[in-house]
Amino acid sequence: MNVMRFVNRMIGGLILGIAMTLLLSHAASAQYGGGTMGGTGMGAPSSTPSYGSGSGRAIGIGIGAAVAGAGVLYLVEHHRGSITGCVRQTANDRLSLVDSKNGEAYSLELGSADVKAGDQVKLSGKKTKDAEGNSTFEVRKVEKDFGACR
Repeated sequence: MNVMRFVNRMIGGLILGIAMTLLLSHAASAQYGGGTMGGTGMGAPSSTPSYGSGSGRAIGIGIGAAVAGAGVLYLVEHHRGSITGCVRQTANDRLSLVDSKNGEAYSLELGSADVKAGDQVKLSGKKTKDAEGNSTFEVRKVEKDFGACR
């Protein structure tokens, strides 16, 4: 999981860097006229800069791709660390949650979250494995309490 988090952060940083570069280069181009004066070499230069027909399109495509990438990254990160299911009490007085999507059981590491056995909840946090290889979920917060389990 740590490798995935690192890769996601690297991709997010790359997308942010590309977007900022495109935005700043566009602002500089508008301020300084893009480096061309549009003149013919004789007489006074033209007051309107001459841009290639594809540069505006390329900037638009770059910005659009950066925004789309950021949106995908947001959706992946937003739903990555959450599970929804029914909280059960185990034989050793611990709480577990059975994920309603895949039926996998997680032992809950609660911290300061207020979770009660018998509740259907959506939790955000981190999926991990304990020393024996059992699935655990470190609860960061209760996203939504749906009431009693169905």
